[in-house]
Amino acid sequence: MIDNPAKHENSKLWNKGFLIIILVSCLVNFGNFFLGSAFSYWIVDIGGTSATFGLIHGLYSALCLVARPITGWFADNGNRRTTFILSCFVYVSSMILMLISPFFGMFVALRLIQGLGIGSATTLVTACSYDEIPSRHMEKGIGYVSLISSLATAATPALAIKTYNTAGPKGLVIWSTVAIVVGVAVSFLVTFRKPKVQKKLVIKDIFDPKQLFDVRCLKPAIPFALSLHLGMGVRSFATLYGRDLGIANPGWFSTITAICLIFVRLALDRIKTEEIFPRKRIYVAYVIFVLYLLCLGFCKNAIMFYGAAVLLAVADGILLPCFSSMIIRSVPPERRGVAASTTGICGDVGMILGSIVGGFISARWGYPVLYLLVIIPVVACVIYCRFALDGHLKPWSENEGE
Repeated sequence: MIDNPAKHENSKLWNKGFLIIILVSCLVNFGNFFLGSAFSYWIVDIGGTSATFGLIHGLYSALCLVARPITGWFADNGNRRTTFILSCFVYVSSMILMLISPFFGMFVALRLIQGLGIGSATTLVTACSYDEIPSRHMEKGIGYVSLISSLATAATPALAIKTYNTAGPKGLVIWSTVAIVVGVAVSFLVTFRKPKVQKKLVIKDIFDPKQLFDVRCLKPAIPFALSLHLGMGVRSFATLYGRDLGIANPGWFSTITAICLIFVRLALDRIKTEEIFPRKRIYVAYVIFVLYLLCLGFCKNAIMFYGAAVLLAVADGILLPCFSSMIIRSVPPERRGVAASTTGICGDVGMILGSIVGGFISARWGYPVLYLLVIIPVVACVIYCRFALDGHLKPWSENEGE
């Protein structure tokens, strides 16, 4: 592969490649979330319900999941640049066609095809960002990748809802397309890593489970999917919940969360640890996560609604980089494409469960019941972490020496 200075232990975190790939990640995520932030409004306004939105969002996440392991193979063995450009083209073209789809079934089909495109694009960008982070700065680097992407999309929900209210779906599509196209243009400044040996495209190899997955990633991936990302799945109903509460622009929920992430990230930078499982930090974050769910479950006004956003920022700001780092550090560098796809798959599994199940629960019993029920799998994941990860998980570099 191309020699990458970020591989060396003495490399600085904020190198040129890291800055450029973060910019690409920001643009792609902005394009994705700008449409997604107001998509629930779009569905409801054309005759759907919260259950309809949840089902479509869950299926969309399922298509993201399908795309990730295949993209992970290309990230480790194929042409990254071509894969990224094609993925973005699929996302943008499907989105544009959604505006002119003559019937609802085609609209849904195009949205699902979008899932394939964005699932592939974000997986590839994530794998490239891992290559630019020195191993000793992995958790910190991942934290900044997630933080800066969050900041890039901080104003997205509020801006997207305002755009939808004034310009309709067409405004969403235009801004999302511009962001993705600019992201593709900036990506030409990135030196995409090439595999040591270029493998020929063989279909049976691409779908070989041993090539698509790595069991070493699975132990930390389970709580990552069934707590953090399950919570993100039900979080997608926050805008509809806020509208039911009479909040003028509930899109500010995500904006406040993203802004608070800045302070969480800066505070964590002062805490030095080499532990692959920083137990105290993780358990405290889970307590805060439960408080966030309780706050939404008993929410009565805007103060509680936005207070929950602050609690979510603290929990996400701690848990996301911790679990992502565990997944990445559990495999060798040449398998980071698979690690990136596993990280994405975790998110998709949680989003699918949170979106589909959450849609039906909220439609039948309401949003407060939905958020209170999520506490059950979160507590189960805390128990799992205590007995399966705490004191048992080791980085790949240590396992190699055994």
